[in-house]
Amino acid sequence: MSELIVVAGGHTDRGRRDNNEDCYDIDPETQIYVVADGMGGLAAGEEASRLAVSMIPGRVMERLLRHDRPDEALRTAIEHVSRYIAEQARLDSDKQRMGTTVVVALVHAGRVFVANMGDSPAYLVRGEKVIRLTLDHTVAEELVRKGALTPVQARRSPLRNRLYKYLGCPDLQDLADIHDFPPRAGDRLILVSDGISTVLSEDTILDMASIPADPDILAHAFVDRALEQGSTDNATCVIVAFDAVDPTSPQG
Repeated sequence: MSELIVVAGGHTDRGRRDNNEDCYDIDPETQIYVVADGMGGLAAGEEASRLAVSMIPGRVMERLLRHDRPDEALRTAIEHVSRYIAEQARLDSDKQRMGTTVVVALVHAGRVFVANMGDSPAYLVRGEKVIRLTLDHTVAEELVRKGALTPVQARRSPLRNRLYKYLGCPDLQDLADIHDFPPRAGDRLILVSDGISTVLSEDTILDMASIPADPDILAHAFVDRALEQGSTDNATCVIVAFDAVDPTSPQG
Protein backbone atom coordinates (compact mmCIF):
# COMPACT_ATOMS: atom_id res chain seq x y z
CA MET A 1 0.00 0.00 0.00
CA SER A 2 1.38 3.40 -0.98
CA GLU A 3 1.44 5.88 1.86
CA LEU A 4 -2.07 6.98 2.75
CA ILE A 5 -3.61 9.25 5.32
CA VAL A 6 -6.35 7.44 7.27
CA VAL A 7 -8.98 9.60 8.99
CA ALA A 8 -12.21 8.36 10.59
CA GLY A 9 -15.37 9.83 12.05
CA GLY A 10 -18.55 8.47 13.57
CA HIS A 11 -21.97 9.33 14.93
CA THR A 12 -24.90 7.53 16.57
CA ASP A 13 -28.47 8.56 17.37
CA ARG A 14 -31.23 6.73 19.23
CA GLY A 15 -33.76 7.88 16.60
CA ARG A 16 -37.34 7.18 17.65
CA ARG A 17 -36.34 4.60 20.25
CA ASP A 18 -36.34 5.27 23.99
CA ASN A 19 -32.73 4.13 24.31
CA ASN A 20 -29.73 3.56 22.07
CA GLU A 21 -28.53 -0.04 21.81
CA ASP A 22 -25.99 0.91 19.13
CA CYS A 23 -22.39 1.62 20.05
CA TYR A 24 -19.23 2.43 18.10
CA ASP A 25 -15.52 2.92 18.63
CA ILE A 26 -12.80 4.65 16.62
CA ASP A 27 -9.18 4.05 17.58
CA PRO A 28 -6.75 5.94 15.31
CA GLU A 29 -3.73 4.51 17.14
CA THR A 30 -4.54 0.84 16.51
CA GLN A 31 -6.64 1.66 13.42
CA ILE A 32 -9.50 -0.54 14.62
CA TYR A 33 -13.07 0.64 13.98
CA VAL A 34 -16.18 -1.03 15.39
CA VAL A 35 -19.97 -0.68 15.07
CA ALA A 36 -22.27 -2.86 17.20
CA ASP A 37 -26.06 -3.06 17.39
CA GLY A 38 -27.27 -4.67 20.61
CA MET A 39 -30.39 -6.70 21.31
CA GLY A 40 -32.12 -8.04 24.39
CA GLY A 41 -34.54 -7.01 27.11
CA LEU A 42 -34.13 -4.11 29.53
CA ALA A 43 -30.60 -2.67 29.19
CA ALA A 44 -29.11 -5.92 27.89
CA GLY A 45 -28.71 -4.70 24.30
CA GLU A 46 -26.83 -1.62 25.42
CA GLU A 47 -24.58 -3.77 27.61
CA ALA A 48 -23.84 -6.25 24.82
CA SER A 49 -22.89 -3.61 22.27
CA ARG A 50 -20.80 -1.75 24.85
CA LEU A 51 -18.91 -4.95 25.65
CA ALA A 52 -18.28 -5.59 21.96
CA VAL A 53 -16.76 -2.19 21.21
CA SER A 54 -14.78 -2.01 24.47
CA MET A 55 -13.33 -5.54 24.36
CA ILE A 56 -12.70 -6.40 20.70
CA PRO A 57 -9.90 -3.88 19.94
CA GLY A 58 -7.83 -4.97 22.92
CA ARG A 59 -8.24 -8.65 22.11
CA VAL A 60 -7.29 -8.03 18.47
CA MET A 61 -4.09 -6.26 19.52
CA GLU A 62 -3.24 -9.07 21.95
CA ARG A 63 -3.49 -11.62 19.14
CA LEU A 64 -1.46 -9.47 16.74
CA LEU A 65 1.28 -9.17 19.36
CA ARG A 66 1.30 -12.97 19.46
CA HIS A 67 1.92 -12.86 15.69
CA ASP A 68 -1.49 -14.15 14.63
CA ARG A 69 -2.48 -13.36 11.07
CA PRO A 70 -4.80 -10.31 11.03
CA ASP A 71 -7.80 -12.34 9.90
CA GLU A 72 -7.23 -14.91 12.63
CA ALA A 73 -6.71 -12.15 15.20
CA LEU A 74 -10.11 -10.74 14.30
CA ARG A 75 -11.86 -14.11 14.36
CA THR A 76 -10.29 -15.11 17.67
CA ALA A 77 -11.10 -11.76 19.31
CA ILE A 78 -14.71 -11.80 18.17
CA GLU A 79 -15.16 -15.43 19.23
CA HIS A 80 -13.76 -14.62 22.69
CA VAL A 81 -16.09 -11.65 23.17
CA SER A 82 -19.06 -13.65 21.90
CA ARG A 83 -18.41 -16.36 24.49
CA TYR A 84 -18.03 -13.72 27.20
CA ILE A 85 -21.35 -12.08 26.31
CA ALA A 86 -23.08 -15.48 26.21
CA GLU A 87 -21.68 -16.29 29.66
CA GLN A 88 -22.87 -12.97 31.09
CA ALA A 89 -26.33 -13.68 29.70
CA ARG A 90 -26.31 -17.14 31.28
CA LEU A 91 -25.37 -15.77 34.70
CA ASP A 92 -27.88 -12.90 34.81
CA SER A 93 -31.59 -13.62 34.28
CA ASP A 94 -32.16 -10.01 33.19
CA LYS A 95 -29.74 -10.55 30.30
CA GLN A 96 -30.92 -13.91 28.99
CA ARG A 97 -31.57 -12.56 25.49
CA MET A 98 -28.45 -10.39 25.39
CA GLY A 99 -26.54 -10.25 22.13
CA THR A 100 -25.17 -7.87 19.54
CA THR A 101 -24.21 -7.62 15.93
CA VAL A 102 -20.74 -6.36 15.12
CA VAL A 103 -18.80 -5.10 12.14
CA VAL A 104 -15.08 -4.44 12.64
CA ALA A 105 -12.43 -2.94 10.38
CA LEU A 106 -8.70 -3.34 11.01
CA VAL A 107 -6.13 -1.44 8.96
CA HIS A 108 -2.91 -3.44 9.23
CA ALA A 109 0.18 -4.20 7.16
CA GLY A 110 -1.06 -2.47 4.03
CA ARG A 111 -4.50 -4.08 3.97
CA VAL A 112 -7.94 -3.54 5.43
CA PHE A 113 -9.61 -6.49 7.15
CA VAL A 114 -13.37 -6.38 7.72
CA ALA A 115 -15.15 -8.87 9.98
CA ASN A 116 -18.84 -9.11 10.76
CA MET A 117 -21.48 -11.10 12.59
CA GLY A 118 -25.14 -10.16 12.26
CA ASP A 119 -26.69 -7.54 10.00
CA SER A 120 -24.56 -4.44 10.54
CA PRO A 121 -22.90 -4.10 7.12
CA ALA A 122 -19.73 -2.60 5.68
CA TYR A 123 -19.52 -0.84 2.32
CA LEU A 124 -16.50 0.19 0.26
CA VAL A 125 -17.02 3.26 -1.91
CA ARG A 126 -14.34 3.34 -4.60
CA GLY A 127 -14.64 5.76 -7.48
CA GLU A 128 -18.10 5.41 -8.98
CA LYS A 129 -18.85 2.10 -7.32
CA VAL A 130 -20.19 0.97 -3.96
CA ILE A 131 -19.28 -2.57 -2.93
CA ARG A 132 -21.02 -4.31 -0.07
CA LEU A 133 -18.31 -6.22 1.76
CA THR A 134 -20.46 -8.19 4.19
CA LEU A 135 -23.34 -10.65 4.22
CA ASP A 136 -26.32 -10.24 6.55
CA HIS A 137 -26.67 -13.21 8.88
CA THR A 138 -30.46 -13.18 8.99
CA VAL A 139 -32.56 -16.28 8.42
CA ALA A 140 -34.34 -14.61 5.48
CA GLU A 141 -31.08 -13.69 3.72
CA GLU A 142 -29.71 -17.19 4.24
CA LEU A 143 -32.85 -18.59 2.63
CA VAL A 144 -32.26 -16.25 -0.33
CA ARG A 145 -28.68 -17.54 -0.67
CA LYS A 146 -30.05 -21.11 -0.66
CA GLY A 147 -32.69 -20.26 -3.26
CA ALA A 148 -35.67 -20.81 -0.95
CA LEU A 149 -36.76 -17.15 -1.02
CA THR A 150 -36.47 -14.36 -3.56
CA PRO A 151 -34.98 -11.01 -2.44
CA VAL A 152 -38.47 -9.48 -2.63
CA GLN A 153 -39.91 -12.25 -0.46
CA ALA A 154 -37.06 -11.84 2.02
CA ARG A 155 -37.79 -8.12 2.47
CA ARG A 156 -41.36 -9.01 3.46
CA SER A 157 -40.55 -12.09 5.49
CA PRO A 158 -41.02 -12.18 9.28
CA LEU A 159 -37.58 -13.84 9.30
CA ARG A 160 -35.86 -10.75 7.89
CA ASN A 161 -34.87 -9.56 11.37
CA ARG A 162 -34.10 -12.95 12.91
CA LEU A 163 -30.36 -13.46 13.28
CA TYR A 164 -28.70 -16.88 13.25
CA LYS A 165 -25.19 -15.53 13.89
CA TYR A 166 -24.33 -12.78 16.37
CA LEU A 167 -22.14 -12.10 19.40
CA GLY A 168 -23.59 -13.86 22.42
CA CYS A 169 -25.37 -16.55 20.40
CA PRO A 170 -25.44 -19.53 22.81
CA ASP A 171 -25.24 -22.18 20.06
CA LEU A 172 -22.91 -20.37 17.66
CA GLN A 173 -21.49 -22.72 15.03
CA ASP A 174 -19.74 -20.41 12.57
CA LEU A 175 -17.12 -17.76 13.24
CA ALA A 176 -17.01 -14.23 11.84
CA ASP A 177 -16.82 -13.71 8.09
CA ILE A 178 -13.66 -11.87 6.96
CA HIS A 179 -13.08 -9.77 3.85
CA ASP A 180 -9.80 -8.01 3.11
CA PHE A 181 -8.53 -5.63 0.45
CA PRO A 182 -5.66 -3.21 -0.22
CA PRO A 183 -6.94 0.35 0.20
CA ARG A 184 -6.50 3.00 -2.48
CA ALA A 185 -6.43 6.77 -2.28
CA GLY A 186 -10.00 8.07 -2.34
CA ASP A 187 -11.55 4.96 -0.78
CA ARG A 188 -14.30 5.42 1.78
CA LEU A 189 -15.07 2.49 4.11
CA ILE A 190 -18.52 2.80 5.68
CA LEU A 191 -19.68 0.77 8.68
CA VAL A 192 -23.32 1.15 9.71
CA SER A 193 -26.04 -0.40 11.83
CA ASP A 194 -29.19 -1.66 10.16
CA GLY A 195 -30.99 1.54 11.18
CA ILE A 196 -29.15 3.02 8.21
CA SER A 197 -28.70 0.09 5.83
CA THR A 198 -32.41 -0.77 5.74
CA VAL A 199 -33.44 2.72 4.57
CA LEU A 200 -30.55 4.08 2.48
CA SER A 201 -30.06 2.58 -0.97
CA GLU A 202 -26.60 1.85 -2.31
CA ASP A 203 -27.07 4.69 -4.81
CA THR A 204 -27.70 7.07 -1.92
CA ILE A 205 -24.67 5.73 -0.05
CA LEU A 206 -22.52 6.29 -3.16
CA ASP A 207 -23.80 9.84 -3.68
CA MET A 208 -23.30 10.82 -0.04
CA ALA A 209 -19.86 9.23 0.31
CA SER A 210 -18.69 11.10 -2.79
CA ILE A 211 -19.20 14.46 -1.08
CA PRO A 212 -15.79 15.94 -0.19
CA ALA A 213 -16.25 16.38 3.55
CA ASP A 214 -14.62 15.39 6.82
CA PRO A 215 -15.58 11.82 7.82
CA ASP A 216 -17.12 13.05 11.05
CA ILE A 217 -19.41 15.44 9.16
CA LEU A 218 -20.29 12.70 6.67
CA ALA A 219 -21.12 10.23 9.46
CA HIS A 220 -23.53 12.79 10.97
CA ALA A 221 -25.06 13.30 7.50
CA PHE A 222 -25.62 9.56 7.02
CA VAL A 223 -27.40 9.27 10.35
CA ASP A 224 -29.52 12.36 9.70
CA ARG A 225 -30.49 11.15 6.22
CA ALA A 226 -31.55 7.74 7.54
CA LEU A 227 -33.76 9.33 10.20
CA GLU A 228 -35.23 11.76 7.66
CA GLN A 229 -36.09 8.84 5.38
CA GLY A 230 -38.09 7.13 8.10
CA SER A 231 -35.72 4.88 10.02
CA THR A 232 -37.39 3.87 13.27
CA ASP A 233 -34.29 2.21 14.72
CA ASN A 234 -31.11 3.46 16.33
CA ALA A 235 -28.77 4.70 13.60
CA THR A 236 -24.97 4.56 13.68
CA CYS A 237 -22.29 5.26 11.09
CA VAL A 238 -18.49 5.15 11.07
CA ILE A 239 -16.61 6.37 8.00
CA VAL A 240 -12.93 5.60 7.38
CA ALA A 241 -11.35 7.76 4.67
CA PHE A 242 -8.15 6.83 2.82
CA ASP A 243 -6.45 9.73 1.06
CA ALA A 244 -3.11 10.27 -0.63
CA VAL A 245 -0.40 12.13 1.20
CA ASP A 246 -0.05 15.66 -0.18
CA PRO A 247 3.59 15.88 -1.36
CA THR A 248 3.52 19.67 -0.99
CA SER A 249 2.54 19.58 2.67
CA PRO A 250 5.32 20.30 5.20
CA GLN A 251 6.76 17.24 6.87
CA GLY A 252 7.13 17.30 10.63
